[in-house]
Amino acid sequence: MKKLMHFLARIFPSNEAGENPAAVKMFHLMTKVKERFKSRRTEAGNQWPLYPGSYTVINAQANIAVCTLTSENLIATEDLLSKNVAIIGTVMTSNLGIEKIILNIISNPHIRYFLLCGKESPIFKVGQAFDCLFHYGVDKDKRIINADGYFPVLNNLPMQKINHFLKQVHFINLTNEKQGHVILQAIDDIKGKKEIFKDFTVGGSEGLKEEVISEIKPGGRRIPLDYDQKGFFVITVDNPKREITVKHYYKDNRAGFMIKGHSSEAILLAILDNDLVSQMSHAGYLGAELAKAETAIKLGLKYTQDQSLKKG
Repeated sequence: MKKLMHFLARIFPSNEAGENPAAVKMFHLMTKVKERFKSRRTEAGNQWPLYPGSYTVINAQANIAVCTLTSENLIATEDLLSKNVAIIGTVMTSNLGIEKIILNIISNPHIRYFLLCGKESPIFKVGQAFDCLFHYGVDKDKRIINADGYFPVLNNLPMQKINHFLKQVHFINLTNEKQGHVILQAIDDIKGKKEIFKDFTVGGSEGLKEEVISEIKPGGRRIPLDYDQKGFFVITVDNPKREITVKHYYKDNRAGFMIKGHSSEAILLAILDNDLVSQMSHAGYLGAELAKAETAIKLGLKYTQDQSLKKG
């Protein structure tokens, strides 16, 4: 700063009163430019991360971003809360979730490593999508090439930001690894490799388009279940066996099918796969009742169909 002030004093002579307003003005201008450049280079301050999510910021100046996929418990693992980690969090979807991760990382030039760990989502398969993104990139429609999960399309990101992300970070894939000491070892192997991304631009400042969502008030007309031409269901729970039983009957009360299981989702899928419902309201009703039944088993509560859960 002193050298800068002396330099300005030489090129901007003082006036008769011994004052140098031109040098002072130029000094303030250059200081503002420097501060602005610094804020752009280290947007990891109060404005970072740019997008909300299920994450914890540990040290915004660190060089590692950790994503634990669907394993929320790993976020609070004490060993992983290392000062060498900038941010740690989960992700659930292979589209909007990945987009937010990309925008938050490219808005911080300190982050040079992206470590993936934790349990994979069986539907979205985000870990596999990230692996494909780094190995194969995206096609002209911004679909992640060879990704198997549900709708792995980065529709809201320009190619420039996707390429920025792939160039900025080194990818470390520990998908389905849930042991803290293994993940921590990978973090320790990285921690000494610090280098700010030189090709940094403020990557996240122009990111996702603001969601335009129309709000619908809850409620509506309920269609009587006896309108379903495929019949009706009786749901019971065996708490000691931790088992749900669903019996299907036709409209004339003839016995149809019986499904037993421990998972409400598996039972509902069996009902849908065997085409045992004909109206959406009936399927929604079954989903809600089966979820209650599974909750009763897990918490040791008493389940009676069409009634609130009670203590056993």
